[in-house]
Amino acid sequence: MTHSTRRSSQRIAISALSILSTFALPAKAEEQKFGGTLRIASLQADLDAFDPLTGYSTDSWEILRAVTRQLVTYPGSPTDIKDDTQLVPDLATSWDVSADGKTYTFHLKDDVFFSGPTERKIVASDFVYGIKRFCDPNKQVAAINYFNLAISGFKAYCEDFSKVATGDLAASKAFIDGHDIAGVSAPDEKTLVIKSDTKNYDVLNILSMNFVSPLPPEIASKYFPDSAEFRKNFPSSGPYFVESYQDGQKLILKKAKNFKAESDQARKAYVDEIVVDFTANSEDSIVQKIEAGEADLSLYLDVPPRSAIRRFQTQKQAQLHASNSGAANFITFNARPEAKSEGADALRKLEVRQALSYAVNRAHLVQIQGGPISSVPLSQIITSTILGHEPFDPYPTEGSKGDPAKAKELLAKAGYPKGLKIDAIYRTTAQFEAIAVAVKEDVAAAGIDLNLIPIPPTQWYAFIQDAKSRWDISLGSQFAPDWQGPSTRMLLGGWLNSDASPCGTGNVSSICYSNAELNTLAAEAFPSDNPGPIWAKADKIVSADLPWIPLFEKRKIALTSERITHWAWSSLAVQADITNIAVKN
Repeated sequence: MTHSTRRSSQRIAISALSILSTFALPAKAEEQKFGGTLRIASLQADLDAFDPLTGYSTDSWEILRAVTRQLVTYPGSPTDIKDDTQLVPDLATSWDVSADGKTYTFHLKDDVFFSGPTERKIVASDFVYGIKRFCDPNKQVAAINYFNLAISGFKAYCEDFSKVATGDLAASKAFIDGHDIAGVSAPDEKTLVIKSDTKNYDVLNILSMNFVSPLPPEIASKYFPDSAEFRKNFPSSGPYFVESYQDGQKLILKKAKNFKAESDQARKAYVDEIVVDFTANSEDSIVQKIEAGEADLSLYLDVPPRSAIRRFQTQKQAQLHASNSGAANFITFNARPEAKSEGADALRKLEVRQALSYAVNRAHLVQIQGGPISSVPLSQIITSTILGHEPFDPYPTEGSKGDPAKAKELLAKAGYPKGLKIDAIYRTTAQFEAIAVAVKEDVAAAGIDLNLIPIPPTQWYAFIQDAKSRWDISLGSQFAPDWQGPSTRMLLGGWLNSDASPCGTGNVSSICYSNAELNTLAAEAFPSDNPGPIWAKADKIVSADLPWIPLFEKRKIALTSERITHWAWSSLAVQADITNIAVKN
């Protein structure tokens, strides 16, 4: 985020020359050819979400990048995920900021259109509708914590919307049509105004996320959010539109006829077609498809098999892409008021959470992830690419290998001298099964007995969002920064901030955590011109309190076919930027 975008009463317009300079490609990028088909093999049998309202995984964001546009965005990076930090105009051509930093007025481009079920021009009211849709009780926006604090009147609007009966599209449409959000308005077709009750240093970053995409109400209001019908009739604002969508089989995206390259400074849209195949059912089969040239890259393959990583390192280095990502895996707790099991009650005690942290062998987990190329041990909430990161370890052990004796001592102090049984859920993928087995084995030495409960990936979020689900800890929790750099709001100002995020249902990992000291520091950080030191202080306080147990920070690894002639990362997706990848025709 550039400082110029936060100066009071200053008109901001970024020239084409300066935009191009922020996306400095290697010289050979000028030689890239347009055309061809990018083929993606998915480990998961379908997309976990394909609606800008609900998509909040790195994989769904990778695909949504092709069919959505925002007010501002990031242009991608051919070098490293952490290098993709320069915001550029997207559907907005310029914007004004009020003297107090609380009001942003965006001026939209003329030559931008939807594609798919409608090909009309995109207007400012389409953004207003998209934001008003966030609170639909049938399925609310996946990161509501950002908007509760960033948009005036948003929380009150959502509280009123929650009273509307679910399962009734007409009732939802009537509410949206009949109610306004105080902080969002469209004075005319080309002007969008967004107001906040407070100054927020990261407002443009928030608006860059896929959630804030325009939608035509005459199309989107016909379907329940992220339903099969919505997916098949996706109203695209991006360079590609949905030509066909077969549940669990194939998604075909084609370049929109009315897409104008000169209107999009961020997405080159090299390929003519993007095909996602959902029929691959194992990590090994996906790697085989890539090596055989039947697929160009993968989806939902978070960590490739270790044997494949080694093979590409020694034989196909040009087809292995690795980048620091700021992403992490961690253990969360079922701290909902409804959770009354012995394990849930025990984990409400700090000594028990400390015992579990000491019992975990992080070095072992790094090893099973593929070694240093894939991850490093993590002991704090803020990861290395996020604002406020200052390395520290509140509960260190030699070589990050854990300390079972210390864990036993803490359990006894907490009232569990004979150990503790805990129900632990995990996702049934090879990566998470390996994590679950390793953690179970390592913590057993400290007297902690994990009862492993497998959950299919496609049912994961529904399971943890259901207050009636049985679990004490989750071994399937992970995150990737919503943007690189000043994205600390996501963690310390969002998921763990009880002023911004709901307890349990509505919080993406169903976290319930309240810390008045954290909330005070977050409120101090949001309007600050120098929030880094404030977040660093909050990180030390909260990491010691263990609202979750950090395990390891991940590097992103992508294996690709030899057909790819130009590679690009997306900081928002923390994955490949499929709109800036070129292939051999």
